[in-house]
Amino acid sequence: MRWINLLTGLVVVITTLNTSAMGADSGEPGVLDRPLPTTTTNAPTSASVVTNQSSEQSPAPQVIQNNLQAEYEQEQAVLNQLPEEELQAKAEQGERAAQVVLAETFAREATLLAFAPAAANDALSDAVRWYSLAASRGFPGAPSLDLAGVQVYPIRVQRQIP
Repeated sequence: MRWINLLTGLVVVITTLNTSAMGADSGEPGVLDRPLPTTTTNAPTSASVVTNQSSEQSPAPQVIQNNLQAEYEQEQAVLNQLPEEELQAKAEQGERAAQVVLAETFAREATLLAFAPAAANDALSDAVRWYSLAASRGFPGAPSLDLAGVQVYPIRVQRQIP
């Protein structure tokens, strides 16, 4: 029993540290760093209707997705306005939306560097690194990038024309 309490306490501490590290700069985690609200997928039974008459119904999954996409678009617009150093700092702190915006910036830069394949491929490798980091930082209950409406900027390797 003592081990269970110790393990539970450790999980709470780790979760708190992880959450505070993700939103350390703004005080509140970004839309991709917060868990999705739960939805009810089962039809209520007569017992649950009687016991839960005063509780609110959770929103439909489509409403949650629409709200998530709208919030992400607003956060993306704010992040696009930030200076590159501040955006880089937010991405390094673990904010998934900042990581995606930084990846899109590198991918756009690579398309502009088509005349210099080596430089373009360096920018593409940075873009892929940030995209994959943002995708891998998900946690149970977190929104996926595609659910939030992240549209991956096309990544094409640049080759030297002989």
